[in-house]
Amino acid sequence: MRRFFSVCGGLLGSVLLAPPPGAAAQTAAPADTLPARRWHAPHHLVGQFAGGQGLITAGVGYRLNRNRLDLDLLAGYVPRRYSITPMGIFTAKATFMPWTVPLGPRGWAVRPLALGGYLSYTASKGLNATQDGKYPSGYYWWSAHGRVGGFLGGRIAYPLPAKRPGAAPRLVSLYYELGTNDLYLASWWGNPRGLSPLDVATLGVGLKLDL
Repeated sequence: MRRFFSVCGGLLGSVLLAPPPGAAAQTAAPADTLPARRWHAPHHLVGQFAGGQGLITAGVGYRLNRNRLDLDLLAGYVPRRYSITPMGIFTAKATFMPWTVPLGPRGWAVRPLALGGYLSYTASKGLNATQDGKYPSGYYWWSAHGRVGGFLGGRIAYPLPAKRPGAAPRLVSLYYELGTNDLYLASWWGNPRGLSPLDVATLGVGLKLDL
């Protein structure tokens, strides 16, 4: 009888102390496993100088279409020194890069062609103040705050160490954009002899850092 209770006690202890289902699989998972990226988490950081979207611009972005399409959300600033009034500029921008050209074994790569467009909104009460009462109604046919623009450019990228073994390397990229916007084009179209294409062009340079 004593032996019977001893065996039963051993079986009961084994059941109570056994790990729950799936615990073994959790223990076997590699220690360097990172949680999955949330759908809304940005893929890269952006910093840009000039380009018609602010003297200094910063924001975040997302990669789509097998890293050929970037969607960026940016906030820029133009101080009074460089404008009729201080301006905050908020921009949504899309950039398509169809080709990537590797440069040697160290991971350098060039994207020779980038095509893109953007929508921007300028937040500044001073823009309205410069228009009110100076000219007849309807003289300013364009929006003082909204702009639509396009650009072409290129990019060179260098790989940084990955966050964990086996993961894709992160990239730091230097890029440029040569573009214009709807107001500049309309001004040039109405006065092609007085304005050259360079007068209505914008040039911006920036950095992108993968997260």
